[in-house]
Amino acid sequence: MTIFSEGVEKMRETREMIINAVMRLALKDRHQEQLTLTEIALEAGISRQAIYQKHFKSVTEIFEYIHLTIDEQIWQVFEQKVLTLPPNKLYQGIAEQILPLIYQHREWLKVLYGTNIDLKWRKYLYEKYSTAAIMYLKNQPGLNSPLSQEKTVKILTDHIIAIISAWLSDEVPLHPTQFSQVFLEMMVRSPESFLRG
Repeated sequence: MTIFSEGVEKMRETREMIINAVMRLALKDRHQEQLTLTEIALEAGISRQAIYQKHFKSVTEIFEYIHLTIDEQIWQVFEQKVLTLPPNKLYQGIAEQILPLIYQHREWLKVLYGTNIDLKWRKYLYEKYSTAAIMYLKNQPGLNSPLSQEKTVKILTDHIIAIISAWLSDEVPLHPTQFSQVFLEMMVRSPESFLRG
């Protein structure tokens, strides 16, 4: 291992310590909406100056890094493997391609979905994925919906995020091979059907 690669590995490890400190703090008080670099540094066992000078200039930068770390591969697969499918195969593509990637980040996502520490997470997902889906569907036949295509896509995106949030909020989330069937059922059945006895 070279000195350069050792430095990169050390930086990655320290960033992971910082992120894990954020997650621990969030779990201590699920209603807390803001953290300071000082609180995070204390929890991580490193100095505030070290975080600021070598890793993140602000708490906002930490959350942007978390978003990117979680979403980078998911977004790439979504663009390359899901948005290339015909519309009637999108949910299947999400179940097969995206749910396993989401599951890999389940510990961090459980905190983001189950606490108030990052209220921008859902908005970030909603805007990014609904915009992509709207662009994708512009080249497809019309949707079977009484609402506009844009409103329908936004509702469906919100619905998908809610289902994933509920899944990952479980104490021990089902493995994606099991949950994919639940996900598909939740997507194809109407909400009214769940209210019938």
